[in-house]
Amino acid sequence: MKNLLKKFKFRNLIYNTTKNIHLFKKKNYFYFGIDPNYSSLHIGHLLGISLINRLYKLGYKNLIIILGGATSLIGDIKNKNKKNKHKILKNIKLIKNQLYKIIKNKQILILNNIKWLKKIKLLKFLLKILKKISINSILKIKIIKKKLNNNKNIKFTEFIYHILQGYDYLYLNNKFKCSLQIGGADQWNNIITGIKLIKKIKNKKVHGFTFPLLLNSKGIKFSKSNKNIKNIWIDKNKTSIYKLYQYLINLSDKEAINYFKQFSYLNIKKIKKTILIHNKFKHKKYLQKYLVKYFISWIHNKKTYYEIISVMNILFKKKIKIKYIIKNIKLIKKYIKNINININPNKTFTIYNIIAKNKIIFKSNTEYKNFIKNNGILLINCQQIYNHIINLNNLIYNKYLLFQKGKKKFFLLNLKYK
Repeated sequence: MKNLLKKFKFRNLIYNTTKNIHLFKKKNYFYFGIDPNYSSLHIGHLLGISLINRLYKLGYKNLIIILGGATSLIGDIKNKNKKNKHKILKNIKLIKNQLYKIIKNKQILILNNIKWLKKIKLLKFLLKILKKISINSILKIKIIKKKLNNNKNIKFTEFIYHILQGYDYLYLNNKFKCSLQIGGADQWNNIITGIKLIKKIKNKKVHGFTFPLLLNSKGIKFSKSNKNIKNIWIDKNKTSIYKLYQYLINLSDKEAINYFKQFSYLNIKKIKKTILIHNKFKHKKYLQKYLVKYFISWIHNKKTYYEIISVMNILFKKKIKIKYIIKNIKLIKKYIKNINININPNKTFTIYNIIAKNKIIFKSNTEYKNFIKNNGILLINCQQIYNHIINLNNLIYNKYLLFQKGKKKFFLLNLKYK
């Protein structure tokens, strides 16, 4: 395990660990927790799941994933969203399906912590658990300390959130002899709480380690509760394949190198060599293209990867030819935003008509006017729009128009006659 941790550190997969973690044995159970606050996993979850897959490949096969049905209902101190039991149960079902698809170990145990937390009796919990927890250690937790310093109220349920997560570790140690918990860097206090509980109650030494949080280019972590960024969801109905491709292909070189180290299964020697090649020919986006293939093939499938690459090759040629659009219209329709628009064939059809009837392309007339004023690119079927009038004779198969806004945004307009 010691040598393994050294390799993990090179890959930037280790943020914090307990002492002597190399004593962990392959036959022992380890676990990873996810709070089902939303109906889909996002890209921020994938680093932990990739780490699980890596451990499985190295022989650590006894995995438990805890979906925090109970802890989600109670609410993390950082999460202000209202939840209900029905919604959480629905989320758990959807997330389970995603996990079975993207985790290589099909023998994983996926458990909902409401199963044991709902059975806790208050008096027993006070005497057996809370009596072992120091209030001083709770007050040292950064987010609690910050909230108290800002004179913000903390609900009691929020206050003991991390204690309940620590209790999960105690339960799993009793039930499965689980001796290792892994989690994101922000879960370290929860992991330590569980380790201390097991030490005080059972006099057993267990371990934990955390990995760095996956951050966007602004250094903000991916999270449903964070309104400052747009999440990259695993569910293609929430984040389209097109948007996923655009996110990955436009990663900065710094981000791409970090992602490559963290997610690639290449050995360290090959990783170093590949990064050198990338840095020599940065304009070719070698690592970004590698990550596009890796993520889309993993999250979805290889067929989807090859299809989206075909679409991108058509749309982003220096000079798109309409014959390619016509030939591949079905494939383009599958991956580009489709907009249905009802029109009257007897009236002149302009860009303004689109704005008036649909707010997807331009949210307002003001946005449209500013776009035109700043010489924004507007193309219909690969042709520059003049006088902002759309010629209906140019419809593909009598109903489609490929609309391009700027360099990267494409819409397939499906015109329906009234």
